[in-house]
Amino acid sequence: MSDDGTMQPWIRARICEALDQADLARLTASDLDDCVLIGATIQLAEDLETFALALAARLSEIGGAPGGVDGTPRRRRCPA
Repeated sequence: MSDDGTMQPWIRARICEALDQADLARLTASDLDDCVLIGATIQLAEDLETFALALAARLSEIGGAPGGVDGTPRRRRCPA
């Protein structure tokens, strides 16, 4: 995984995974009854999203940003 041709698809996949996990965490939070758990789950979603967007920004700097990744929360932001 040392060349850009191999690394970029792997990084894109990690970005998509993080965004999907953020969406899942938000959906899970809506089913919780405990305010502390809701807050922690939403924070987890925000942290995952921040990580994914920072990684996407860095990838775009080196010329390989994944399509469909932006700052708006929505389901399935990355192609399956």
